[in-house]
Parts: sequence; C-alpha cells; structure tokens
Amino acid sequence: MAITTSGHRTKGSNRAAKVLAAKDAPGACMSSMIAISNPYDTSSHMADESLVALRADFETFVRGTYSGLVGVATALTGNSDDAQDMVQDTMLRAFTHWNQVHRMEHPAGWAHRVLVNRCVGWWRRRRTEASYLARLRRVEPTTAGPSPETVVFWQAVRRLPARHQQVVALYYAADLSVDEVAGVLTVPAGTVRSDLTRARAALAALLGDSHEQ
Repeated sequence: MAITTSGHRTKGSNRAAKVLAAKDAPGACMSSMIAISNPYDTSSHMADESLVALRADFETFVRGTYSGLVGVATALTGNSDDAQDMVQDTMLRAFTHWNQVHRMEHPAGWAHRVLVNRCVGWWRRRRTEASYLARLRRVEPTTAGPSPETVVFWQAVRRLPARHQQVVALYYAADLSVDEVAGVLTVPAGTVRSDLTRARAALAALLGDSHEQ
C-alpha cells in the first residue's frame, strides 16, 4: 500500500492515485468532449491557429490531470463509477470555459476545486437516500481492484471530518503538495499541515482499532 498509518508516502507507488485511478485513458474523455460540442473544431471554416492552440492546450490539460482527478474523486466517494462521472462533468465544465480557464495561473487547481465541490454535493445527496440504495450501487468489479489494505485505508479516511477527508485525498490520491492543497481548498498552508497531522493521528487510531477487531 502506498500509505502507512503514520502518514508517510512510499516511493515508486505514485501514492494511492495509481491504485485508485481508473485505467481508462484520458483520450476517451477528449473524444466525449469533442462529440458533445467542440468550439475549436478545425473542420470549421472559422478555425484558425489560435483555436487549434487552445484545443491542443486543453488536450494537454486533460492528459495531465485526468488520472489525479479520478483518484481524488474515488478516494472521497468510494465509488469508481460516480467518480468517473464527476471527473467527466468537471472536464466538460473546463472545456466549455476553456477560453477563461487556460488563462488561470493554476488550471489544475481550479479543476480540483470544482471536483471537490462536486464530491461534497454528492455526499449531501447521498445522505438523503435510503440505506439500501447504497448496497444496490455496489457493482462487481470487472478488473482487479485496489488491495484490501487500500480499501480499508480509504474507508477510514471517509470516517474523518469533511475537510480532513479532502486534505488527505488531495495530498495522497492527487499527489498535490501542501501549498497546492491549500490553493485548492483556499485555506492557509499551515491549516493544511495541521489537518494532515490530525488526520494521520485519527487514521492511526481508526486503523489500529480495525486491526484489533
């Protein structure tokens, strides 16, 4: 597993993102975006070099952020299908506003912030559903899933307070730095460090309890 109960990250694993991120290539996301609506379609007589460059920038953005976003969404929701849907929605929003988004200093941070907000909304809706719906949403995986230890770890993470969940997911699943997490959540870096320390302590206790049972 990429993460120990003490909160340290092991090398060569790319943390939890490679375990949790879907294997679906971001190229599929690009295809769906273009199929829905592509204002940068080079077949149009209005296409010019600037629009081609915008499209190339967006493709680079998707390929560079897609797996990390899936890792964060899966970590926060525990449901890979819903995670994929939320990432697709986030990418569609980025696509339709790309003329503004690509000018931002940190487009990836903007995407993570949009995704985290979607995950928060997802949990709010989830709490209003009947408990049996949660069981119905569990689908037999068709490919090898995360290890049992990884599943237990993220189950424990989802028992933490909301912001601690978000900090842990962004730090470990998305592989963001403390400063980057602070930018996504719009809180001071010191707050992120404090949240990580408290989350690690809580996880150590939770995981210790699960091993004793």
